[in-house]
Amino acid sequence: MEPTLGKFNMDKFDGKGDFVMWKFKMMGQLKIQGLLAVIVDGFTVYSTSEKQEEGEKHVIDQKKFEKDLRVRSLLDTCLSDSILRKVMHEQTALGMWKSLEKL
Repeated sequence: MEPTLGKFNMDKFDGKGDFVMWKFKMMGQLKIQGLLAVIVDGFTVYSTSEKQEEGEKHVIDQKKFEKDLRVRSLLDTCLSDSILRKVMHEQTALGMWKSLEKL
């Protein structure tokens, strides 16, 4: 049985099918769930504050972190084991997404 995202069924990407179509469908699912911003360049899990001093440690924004975790978890379930092994070392969903695009 394939994983579902909400009410929608999402096929696993195994490297043999059409990545462009899989990517399009995945982006649609992320958009429906309000998570598309997580895989857009410039997304960060850190708080962006104008008051932050240069050199100060970045503070993780818990809501952004949770969204990133949700997208990483969705990607985990929508990739075959062989493809997941190639991207699972990435620390963020955006990193995983970029690695997938390079494959």
